[in-house]
Amino acid sequence: MTWKRMMGLLAVLMLLPLLAVFFVVARLDIPGEESEIMGVRSIFPLGDPVAVPDAENGWQGVSLPARFRFFRRASSRPREDFQVLKRKNFPGAALRADLDLFAGGLVVLQRQSKGYRMTCLFHEGDATFWADMVSTSSLDLSRRAFERFILNLEIGGRRVSANVAGQVAGWRRRTPPFVVQTPGQLLAMMAALFALVLLIIWQVNRFSGSRPRRADPSSDECTPYATLRISGFARRQLGACCLCREGDFLVIYRFRRPYLKIDLRSERREIAWERTSFRYQNVRVIMAYEDFAKWRLRLMD
Repeated sequence: MTWKRMMGLLAVLMLLPLLAVFFVVARLDIPGEESEIMGVRSIFPLGDPVAVPDAENGWQGVSLPARFRFFRRASSRPREDFQVLKRKNFPGAALRADLDLFAGGLVVLQRQSKGYRMTCLFHEGDATFWADMVSTSSLDLSRRAFERFILNLEIGGRRVSANVAGQVAGWRRRTPPFVVQTPGQLLAMMAALFALVLLIIWQVNRFSGSRPRRADPSSDECTPYATLRISGFARRQLGACCLCREGDFLVIYRFRRPYLKIDLRSERREIAWERTSFRYQNVRVIMAYEDFAKWRLRLMD
């Protein structure tokens, strides 16, 4: 196997796990069901609500699976209450958007540890509502479930404004992919990382197999970018090299430095010729057929 074929095989071996990860992740979802909690109907994460025991300042709330919580607080001045909560809790939040949720709403996304936290705040009638959800990873599973909750909100038979879908979509587009990723974005980021690794390996081999600086680029005495295979006890190395003839010596260069010198006057018979390569001791040099035929004709004279 040549070093170029090794690069192709390595690319395939990197691609297969990526496709497997994408196949699994793309099918993940947080299930939901339509239900009514504290006078609000929507699609909540599937599961039985559990009362939040430590709710304070007049809040009443429940928690559901997938780290979702929902709170309600009665207020004689819900608009002022909404504005105070907005200023107090999200003064500098960059990833937030105002929503036309009933009498007024807001959605915010904040980074948290390895994942993110989303909060939706809105008010209607004599009550203020708070929903939040925490994701422990950067995948968009929680964001999709939270958006589904927002878009299906209903209070007293009144549904959210038609503008909300566009406002939520704009909020989603402004979220950087390094904060929250869709399965496709995650695949693209991993593929870009693997491509960078392959590019580095390719450049290393190109440099390893390039001509030595003193060699004439137009000279027929050097064959760059050949494959050098070194066998040994419990180990095998494969990389690029440059093969040159310097007088009575056949020199194998790696990284533009001599790696092995073969004295053609005394060691020519120790060179074993194979199909498109030659072997010397534990070293094998593989070339394109045209280069192999040229070297074999030259060295067997």
